[in-house]
Amino acid sequence: MIKNIHHAIIVILAGLFIFISLSGFVKHIRCITFPYPLEYREGVVAYWVKCFVEHRPLYPEIGEQPPYMHNPYTPLYYILTGYLQKNLPESRVFLAGRMVSFLSLIIICFLIFKVVRHYGSMIAGLIAAGIFFCSPVSINYGSLEVVDMLALCWTIAGLYSAIKKTKAGFILSGLFCALAFLTKPTFVLASTGIIISLIMSGEKKKYFLSPFLGIIFFCFIYLFLKYRDSVFTHLLILNTLPFSFSHFFNVFSQVGIRHSLLFVFLAMFIGSMKDKNSPFYWYCVLSPITLLFAAKIGAEANYFLEIIALSSISLGIFFEKIQFISKQAILLTLVSQLFLFLPFKPAPVFTKTYGQEMPAAIGSDPSSTLKEAGELIAGELLSVSEPILSEDTGWLVVAGKDVIIEPYQFSQLAKYGRWNENFIVEMLREKQFNLILLNSESYEKQSEKFTQNMLEAIRNNYQVKRIIGNIYILEPMFWTG
Repeated sequence: MIKNIHHAIIVILAGLFIFISLSGFVKHIRCITFPYPLEYREGVVAYWVKCFVEHRPLYPEIGEQPPYMHNPYTPLYYILTGYLQKNLPESRVFLAGRMVSFLSLIIICFLIFKVVRHYGSMIAGLIAAGIFFCSPVSINYGSLEVVDMLALCWTIAGLYSAIKKTKAGFILSGLFCALAFLTKPTFVLASTGIIISLIMSGEKKKYFLSPFLGIIFFCFIYLFLKYRDSVFTHLLILNTLPFSFSHFFNVFSQVGIRHSLLFVFLAMFIGSMKDKNSPFYWYCVLSPITLLFAAKIGAEANYFLEIIALSSISLGIFFEKIQFISKQAILLTLVSQLFLFLPFKPAPVFTKTYGQEMPAAIGSDPSSTLKEAGELIAGELLSVSEPILSEDTGWLVVAGKDVIIEPYQFSQLAKYGRWNENFIVEMLREKQFNLILLNSESYEKQSEKFTQNMLEAIRNNYQVKRIIGNIYILEPMFWTG
């Protein structure tokens, strides 16, 4: 009887894994081949990749006049993606970045398998890798042009190298952790955990620290010599936005509920692990700090990728250590967790309002409707000369237009008195922008991506030309007589 129940649970679990994995894989393929922006950060990253390809500065000085663009990341992602982008069609501006993210996702799953396999069985490794691949956060960011998947890939590679506790392993670990930092600086917790474990165990730290600190030091010396203080302006001064706990709880409510059972395994693993000198143990102990990064204004679910990966590894190792009866309980918990991962959500109902050409929202689902909307928007952008203002810079990158300002970042800086908006406000009042693209919520209500003064100048000096999905296309008002 117990064996029959055990087999039934395994069949259900396998069915859920297969269904979610196939659904996720289909979504990844659709995203990779989609020609238009799917998420706000894609436009920012694609802009800096384009700067690298065109040999423009990655950390330009920001003066009193435009362009106002902020580069929030260290340069490795732009360099790797840029070299790939050079060999792809110019019209597919997001293709290289999305391919890098998807390849990183696959490698991360393989590395998670290898880490768990180091501690236990192949089955436990497959479960851990499968759980991470099926996570809604992995499915969402695994095929977008964002830096997080590549940074996480370097990080897990560094962890896997470190747990071998060999001279070559620590050298490789230092190299990979340095590459993670040079992709996105917030991915520094793995290296911190490894350093703590080396101090606790009394092992030679130089094998890890020499490549880790050496690579980062020489990289920043090069960046400083090339860009001077502007590299620190972009990475530190402009990157420091206030924390908002209401924003954090909003993000956590979306991610935490769907991963609640998985996070429990991380806590159980930390409490039960006997090897307190393990690099993985200290990385897990430090991992909740990543949640603090999600409290920064503008942060989203991508900041949870590290803790989801570590929770998946913890689950695999924990599964390996327990007895048969407890395994059944964990398998039932896994079934429940996968039910939370299921990609079912209510189908949105859109009512076509007056003047709206398409009853659809411009969201992150690469549908045929979104592609049709993208073609119309791109056509509008190509029909006018610069300057153009777009809430999502991705549309300007697609159309090959100059980007005058990254609205969200600089509006937030203006809100806290760290950037003067007057020049852009005057451009709007003088109707210098030949076209403006706004989200419907920004135009009809209020927006975090524009200051109140900028929105008032837009509403007073620009009129609606077209409404495509939930994108308002505005043109200057001109009076005669």
